[in-house]
Amino acid sequence: MVQIHPSAFIMNILNTSIEDVRLTKDNKIIQGASHTCHVLNHKYRTKTIIKAFCDLRKISSDFDSIACCGVSGLLVVAQVAELLDKNIVIVRKKNEDCYSKFKTEGVATFRYIILDDLICSGDTVKHIKNSLKREYARSICVGVYCYLPNECVYKNNKEGSKMCERDLGIPLLNIS
Repeated sequence: MVQIHPSAFIMNILNTSIEDVRLTKDNKIIQGASHTCHVLNHKYRTKTIIKAFCDLRKISSDFDSIACCGVSGLLVVAQVAELLDKNIVIVRKKNEDCYSKFKTEGVATFRYIILDDLICSGDTVKHIKNSLKREYARSICVGVYCYLPNECVYKNNKEGSKMCERDLGIPLLNIS
């Protein structure tokens, strides 16, 4: 087997060397998209969860549930929800092939937030909002929290939040 030195790899989105998020403490390479590698690497995932908890506990009385879609979101949401004592709502991706007949799973929500990476178009957020509105007509989305702010399409400032509200109809909750 040919050994490739880890420094030969370059991350596709961040242009960051492998030593940052793709390399584990025992020098194994994490395979996947760059945003997935952030949450698969326990060191970065733990920091992400702690940051989200610290930010969201300030507004935790404003929502009863945290919604997500996809594996990378669920890796973060499960622990943040546990720390905040909130319910989890999982929204299946469009046309997802799975064992469950449910499009959403979890406790019926009234006021929820969405945790997402927000690295592309916001389509995942729109899908979550639409799915939950169909399932729970009276549910209200309080906002979206981006757990990978450095990759977020909406920058963490007031202008980014305004654009997020314009595009997605909800505020960006993690403005620094």
